[in-house]
Amino acid sequence: MVLAAGPSEALGEPVQLVDWNEKTLLESLVGDLLSWDLDPVVVVLGWQADEIIAATDLGSAVVVVNYEWEAGLGSSVTVGLDHLARERVAVPCVIMLGNQPGISQEDIATLAAEHAGDLTIPLYRYEPGYPIIIDRMRWDDVMSRQLPPLEIAAAHPRWVTEVRIDKPPLMRIEVKSDIARARDRFGAA
Repeated sequence: MVLAAGPSEALGEPVQLVDWNEKTLLESLVGDLLSWDLDPVVVVLGWQADEIIAATDLGSAVVVVNYEWEAGLGSSVTVGLDHLARERVAVPCVIMLGNQPGISQEDIATLAAEHAGDLTIPLYRYEPGYPIIIDRMRWDDVMSRQLPPLEIAAAHPRWVTEVRIDKPPLMRIEVKSDIARARDRFGAA
């Protein structure tokens, strides 16, 4: 699941539509997930959803809209997990952020190999981050809390499997200067 519902007001444009390797950032992220055979791929939009849908080709990904995106990341997680539950998806859910390039198939495979149930989070040089894997048996618990997954993990450490990933923390694109830094770091055009 790609969480891409929040506003990017400090950036001055929707982060989902930032040019990235001759596509939009969102198209690039979703395209990677689809090519890695993660199924289903769900994209949660909110702020400027109609504009983003019109400007992107998300292939076979399912788009759901969080009309209460202003309530924060936890509300988008709830909308996405609710959709998956209604579709009777029974596998763990990988959750990543739509403004965070640089996640590799290897990162997800490492997390999946270490996933022991409940929540699995990466530690990038001791800093927790995304993507996160949430086991199906925890979806109701996560949805009922309406909090970002990292806050839930901090509040319920017994649910958490931490996986060390030996690279710097992934960055989020939040302001204009982040775009150039991210392109330099990840070799994007």
